[in-house]
Amino acid sequence: MSTYIIDGKKLAAEREQLLKIEVQKLTKKIGRRPKLVAVELADDEGGRLYLKLKRAAAQRVGIEFQTTNDKRQTTNLSADGIFVQHPRGFDKQKWQELADQIPPEKDVDCLTSENLQLIKEGKPRFLPATVKAVLYCLERSHLDNLQGETLIDFLENKKVVILGRSPMVGLPLFWWLKSLGANVSLFHSQSTISDLRLAISEADILISSVGKPGLVTGNMVKKGAVVIDCGSPAGDVTFSEVAPKTSAITPVPGGIGPLTVVSLMENVVKSVKDTYAEKRK
Repeated sequence: MSTYIIDGKKLAAEREQLLKIEVQKLTKKIGRRPKLVAVELADDEGGRLYLKLKRAAAQRVGIEFQTTNDKRQTTNLSADGIFVQHPRGFDKQKWQELADQIPPEKDVDCLTSENLQLIKEGKPRFLPATVKAVLYCLERSHLDNLQGETLIDFLENKKVVILGRSPMVGLPLFWWLKSLGANVSLFHSQSTISDLRLAISEADILISSVGKPGLVTGNMVKKGAVVIDCGSPAGDVTFSEVAPKTSAITPVPGGIGPLTVVSLMENVVKSVKDTYAEKRK
């Protein structure tokens, strides 16, 4: 069995080229570039790196990117998209209160309680960027061998296990995959080792977003599984051990990360289009 290593960097570059053309057309149509505002809460090394990558991607596709530490910018009326960069260790309740100040129609990373609830109800305004990236990887993981099969077909009769229940990745991914008819289970970092090992060993599709390096090792994974590693910043999966057992896997770095960034930019474009369509009514 050969392993398909999902090259997120290459796939993101392909999507960027398409998005760049779309942004050029949109800029001409509305008379300005789409604008994305990032609110930075703390001087966090990891956060700075992510913002640098997002800024670079925005520049490549033609989106204006503004960074600020002014919390009042969560209601910036001139922005098409707004997100709050979540630093490690920041109080979860305070962060959510701040995120909820973002107008839901500009909440391009789906951080507000309103937009998360819409995903839970199966009618999302936006999907979080990382969730979109995971779905794209699942689509790519079977395209070569199962042409014409939809993602819903691919998920049928498969056992999906998600590790990590954050409101930015694990929870919305769980809700959305359930809405697509997947047999999906959600675990968190405090689940017992025996429960985790059993779930991982039975998973046809494993998605990990705990942020704990070495959490998933080769002896835990089912042969032929699809493994999507969203663990930040170093990954959750021991790649050298796990990859040979899988049918498809994302590396860290170069897997989910680049696809998450371009997915965020795609959501900015969606925000502009939705706003423009609303004004035309």
